[in-house]
Amino acid sequence: MLCHACHVHLRRDYPYCLHCGTLRKGAKIAEFAAPELRHAGQAYPLVGPVTTIGRTSDNDLILDDPSVSRHHARITRGPEGFVLEDLSSFNGTTVGGRTLHGDRAALNDEMELLFGDVPVRFAQPRSAAVGSKTMVKGTEYTMLAAARQQPEAATATEPLSAVPRRRSGWALKQVPDSRGVEQWVLSNTRTGQYLQLDDRDAFLWTSLDGENSVRDLLFLYADKYGELALPRIEHTLRTFAAIGLVRGLYGQRDPERPPLLKRIGQAIFRALLRLELSVKGLDALVGRMYRAFGWRFFTRTSVVGLWILILGGLYAFFVAQRKQQLFDVGGAGLAGAIVVAAVCLIALAIHESAHALAVKSYGRKVTRGGFMLMMGMPFAFVDTSDMWFGTRWSRIVVTLSGPLSTAAVAGAASVVAAYVPQPVVSGIAFQIAFALYLNTIYNLNPLMPLDGYQALSDALRMPRLREEASAYFTKGIWADLRGGKRPGLKQWGMAAYGMTAVVGMTAFMVMAVFSWRTRLDGMVQKYLPAGFAIPVIVIGLGVLMFPIWFRIYKKVSTLVRRTAAKRSLTEPGEATA
Repeated sequence: MLCHACHVHLRRDYPYCLHCGTLRKGAKIAEFAAPELRHAGQAYPLVGPVTTIGRTSDNDLILDDPSVSRHHARITRGPEGFVLEDLSSFNGTTVGGRTLHGDRAALNDEMELLFGDVPVRFAQPRSAAVGSKTMVKGTEYTMLAAARQQPEAATATEPLSAVPRRRSGWALKQVPDSRGVEQWVLSNTRTGQYLQLDDRDAFLWTSLDGENSVRDLLFLYADKYGELALPRIEHTLRTFAAIGLVRGLYGQRDPERPPLLKRIGQAIFRALLRLELSVKGLDALVGRMYRAFGWRFFTRTSVVGLWILILGGLYAFFVAQRKQQLFDVGGAGLAGAIVVAAVCLIALAIHESAHALAVKSYGRKVTRGGFMLMMGMPFAFVDTSDMWFGTRWSRIVVTLSGPLSTAAVAGAASVVAAYVPQPVVSGIAFQIAFALYLNTIYNLNPLMPLDGYQALSDALRMPRLREEASAYFTKGIWADLRGGKRPGLKQWGMAAYGMTAVVGMTAFMVMAVFSWRTRLDGMVQKYLPAGFAIPVIVIGLGVLMFPIWFRIYKKVSTLVRRTAAKRSLTEPGEATA
């Protein structure tokens, strides 16, 4: 269900749109907290159809300030939401940076208003079931401002005396959970990194006031949760520091700016680990697309139509395959192949646009999008990580919107292939449908870190499903069996998924190596002299597969170092004995 004013998804258990504050059709105001104007620590609920603001006593909200006119403005609740109208005031009314003189403007949640010189905030209260509002600390706590307002966090001389401080540029939000468990999401707004926190992690984060030392945190934690959990506190603080949000830990020093050549080497190393070409600042463009036409795809009628097209397209594909042949474009030749490739590229753009528009349908941000190489294979992507501030179901919808849109395009092509008598048109449509259905199956494959895997991990509430399942398959289940512990149904499921994930990743690696070896071999034979084939192919595959063999090298080297360290510790004791 979409808000009829701003077209953002509504919660069925809440009467107002949490994005713009518009009353849901059929909801009763008396049963819920109304949107409100907040001024000078006071809240003024907007319970009536019209709320007047001014300096005289006959107004609903009285602002006794010379810059405010006698009858300054009024807020009207209508079918399109809450609308503020300036009543030709002398100093005007500012709404979201725009000054009104006798004009009207729609109000959105958390919008700053200025009546003359008096600041007022329009806000929608939140319940625990809906989740708290996002707490954002931005430019007022930047590094430059921090240098003027608070002392620099010195490196502690011993662990418990360290005084960790929060860095600037963070956002924290409590998100609802159907199991009744408190969950939070913490974001570094400068780097776009996110952390999922439980209530204990969130307690530690809010306790980092720049005055509490690690020793103070230890006793505060013990007072609240009844245990001295120093290892957990240290681990949580290191996790905060790992995404650049905490400074002042024991042994932590601000890194010096490396020389130019080293910075270039680091940039190349990061590119080899994850070669990515992205464009930032897409949110405004996607927002305009959503407001102009994108919201229509998320109405009930469009969703029903989408599923009819997907299911009907599958039936049409099986009808078409009886009279069509794979790779036969009905005599269209090269032109037909070009059309198939062009439509597949358009479908890829629709796929990623569906992800982006789905994000906007929940009132969240699309930070960037672009292309990346994964094990030498190219992929397009849209960054939907801001959905971590949404619900689990909303993340699943955003994840599945891409492959479902591709399946819908494939369904339309299948209908053309099955029921259009012209052989060239139907032949091209069949090849398009086959390619897009294959793409849909590939994206929904839960063994690859793509859409299907993300939806499955959200459905199971396991953000690190692959890592945990693979680790349990390679180590955990064998340790349980050796120790006489019988794995339960969940453990067997984890082991089965871990096994298939390892096998599937190995198969994908083999496919990628074979595919790129064939391509590189063709280019080497064509453009390089004889004798260069093997070294060039080996180097090319080494670069393309760098993320894989580098991680294997890191694991092996870590294992060797640990083994050597254990031997060095045991040998002196054995000699003494």
